[in-house]
Amino acid sequence: MRRTLSCRSTPPAPSEPPAAHARSALVLPAVLVVTLLSAVPVQKAAWAQGAESARKTYSVPAGTLEDALNRFARQAGITLAFDPALVAGKRAAVLRGDYTTQDGVAILLAPHRLEAVRAANGTYSLRPLPSAAPKPEPGAAETALPTITVEGTAERESAWGPAKGYVAKRSATGSKTDTPLIETPQTVNVVTRDEIAARAVQNISQALSYTPGLLTEMYGPVTRDDYFNIRGFDSPQYLDGTRLLASGYAQLRIEPYGLERIEVLKGPASVLYGQNPPGGLVNMVSKRPLDVPFHEIQVLGGSFDRVQGGLDLSGPIDSEGRFLYRFVGLARGSETQVDFSQDNRYFAAPSFTWRPDENTSLTFLSHYQKDEVEGNTIQWLPPEGSRLPNPNGKIPINRNIGEPGYDHYRREQYGVGYAFEHHVNELWTFRQNLRYARVESDHPTVYTLGYLLGDDGNPLDYRTIERGAGLWRDRAGTFTLDTQLQGSFETGPLRHTALMGVDYRSLSGKRAIGFTSVDNLDIYNPVYGSPVVKPTPDLFLFQDQDQVGLYGQDQIKYGGWIATIGVRNDWAMTDTLEDDRFFGTRTKTRQDDEAFTYRTGLTYLFDSGFAPYFSYSESFEPAAGTNFAGTPFKPTTGQQYEVGIKYQPPGINAFISLAAFHLTQQNVLTPDPDPAHIGFQIQTGEARSRGFELEGKATLTEGLDLTAGYAFIDSETTRTNEPDQLGKDLPLTPRSQGSAWLDYTFQGGTLAGFGLGGGVRYVGSSYGDLNNSLKTSSYTLIDAAVHYDLGKLHESLKGARLAVNLTNAFDREYLADCGFGLCYYGNRRTVLASLRYNW
Repeated sequence: MRRTLSCRSTPPAPSEPPAAHARSALVLPAVLVVTLLSAVPVQKAAWAQGAESARKTYSVPAGTLEDALNRFARQAGITLAFDPALVAGKRAAVLRGDYTTQDGVAILLAPHRLEAVRAANGTYSLRPLPSAAPKPEPGAAETALPTITVEGTAERESAWGPAKGYVAKRSATGSKTDTPLIETPQTVNVVTRDEIAARAVQNISQALSYTPGLLTEMYGPVTRDDYFNIRGFDSPQYLDGTRLLASGYAQLRIEPYGLERIEVLKGPASVLYGQNPPGGLVNMVSKRPLDVPFHEIQVLGGSFDRVQGGLDLSGPIDSEGRFLYRFVGLARGSETQVDFSQDNRYFAAPSFTWRPDENTSLTFLSHYQKDEVEGNTIQWLPPEGSRLPNPNGKIPINRNIGEPGYDHYRREQYGVGYAFEHHVNELWTFRQNLRYARVESDHPTVYTLGYLLGDDGNPLDYRTIERGAGLWRDRAGTFTLDTQLQGSFETGPLRHTALMGVDYRSLSGKRAIGFTSVDNLDIYNPVYGSPVVKPTPDLFLFQDQDQVGLYGQDQIKYGGWIATIGVRNDWAMTDTLEDDRFFGTRTKTRQDDEAFTYRTGLTYLFDSGFAPYFSYSESFEPAAGTNFAGTPFKPTTGQQYEVGIKYQPPGINAFISLAAFHLTQQNVLTPDPDPAHIGFQIQTGEARSRGFELEGKATLTEGLDLTAGYAFIDSETTRTNEPDQLGKDLPLTPRSQGSAWLDYTFQGGTLAGFGLGGGVRYVGSSYGDLNNSLKTSSYTLIDAAVHYDLGKLHESLKGARLAVNLTNAFDREYLADCGFGLCYYGNRRTVLASLRYNW
């Protein structure tokens, strides 16, 4: 018995030549595309001509193959006939995204050696895939669809899963939906797990060092936190789409070994994420349980006595794949390039997925991390001797200005949460992401006050520095919740991916601060051992932050056009208590902010793989404090116009993007010019950043992977009451920045399995403060790698890989940043050897 699924959703409309639609679409102004196209009737002739090659959005959950084909046929609007015996007992993997009819059905059938054939009347039927199917004769009644050969389970890249090589094709960071990057009307850079492993990345800053338009490692070999500057502005960090909030030094630092990918969204993002600076954000995606068994152990050692071990285990627990697990662990002990400083870490990240049925998935995500950083790698060096000449010579790059035995940074953090998804029906999907995180830090440290001054106000001998000592104890508890309802439906010729959501985040932070004195130090001939008594904290800060946001978004498709429209309203509340027991004062403040933001974008997809786009986006960020009249400051606001083109060449694993942008920020704090208001600020400042970025990632041929990028940024303080800042560059914003990394593995011959990698990073000159008081020179760094697949030596070594990575291979000494009278040396050469085994 054959089963027939007849699934035409709407009756055909009267015929009209398809060219009429193309002409109409081209002449419509972009702002009216969505409204006017909704009035155009569906045309049968146009549909018939392009239905087989047109891409359509599908949402088919995992389940039995019969159910999957049923759902696919309804969504595709086709008639599909088959013998139930062909699909009995077979299951299909999830299929979501944009596909042609041929590609979609082929992916569902490929693991089962089945194929769909199309008859002359447009109906489809199933049959076993022949071992060597002959090509049909011209004019034959039916044509076999292209065959896709898949070993094991059919997999498609998702926004939260692995990507092939260095090239990611999908992301949720720019839309909160699983969207192809080529359809996202803003720049999104993705660093995949394969690229992280190839470059032996040890922290998030290093992972993003090849990303254009983003400055990392500006404070050198920092072991405390990761800092980023995107398009001229500080950027926040997110984990799995939820903000990593912080209180003082109680900041979560994420271990890169526990991540599947790291993504950068450029430009304002408040319409999706609420309060944020205008430059963009960094979103890290955790490793999640896998459907197939995966096991990895790794040992690593190298420069500065670094010893590290890692473990990554994942796979199904039961035979049906309803229960999946993953455990990622890492332990490290290491010295650093700064004397008397260490970088030790313990990390564990268990996760678990439960899929009670084909429409529901619940993934539990957690991590625990303990950092024991002895000493302090942030050097706080005076300019004379690092950036400027000093009669005593150059300050050694490994110099520690603190006190061994007193300085340390100890952090303990954990996070627990879940990602829930339920497909209500063929149209609607419900998702909810939750995380609770807690971090505590203890940070006693000695810092420099600059050179000891003589009676004339100049440094006494340009070698003796004054120092102070402090203690910072911070604690933060954070809660984030994002609830979403996504709909995929059609209204006439328009296809919608609609998103509605509400998110909430809160922070409860406490900070205790104390200060004490410490002896001066000869920075050229240091004698350590000054007695430092850990101070008793006498300044306490308590802060509670809450934000609620309501947002909506629609990604609307018509032919090759994609319009993206998003709106959001936020309410932010901040309560602060400052308890100064030294002066005996207690100050309470409350600040309430509300902001409305929106985003629009328009993309056109050409069959050749090119996609030009235009977008406008907004941001807001609360500004703490009040003016002279006691009026709370308004949030800063940001706007960006971005125009660009993305290219995804058909049949090639590559992705190239080029973008030009113009970004401004208003309500920037600047000194009050009224002589009677000395020490107060007003909000008349403005900053501007504009430029262009180019990035390309590709597998050029089998075994040859490339990532390359370049950015030019022209930044400026356009309005301020500080004459010395007007027209000056924004801090930490080099005008030019470029990089390229190429890795090749020999595929055959005597060198099969042997590989070489090499990279170059150029960072142009920049300034460390708004006054542009000190200019940091440009620098160029060379990285390299050598690796070998030991399985090529003997079958028993299959899965083992040996690698040696060099960062700053020629040990170039450079300054990462100079500002506010302090300078920071950059990272020295690091050599790491690793042995990794997968099974």
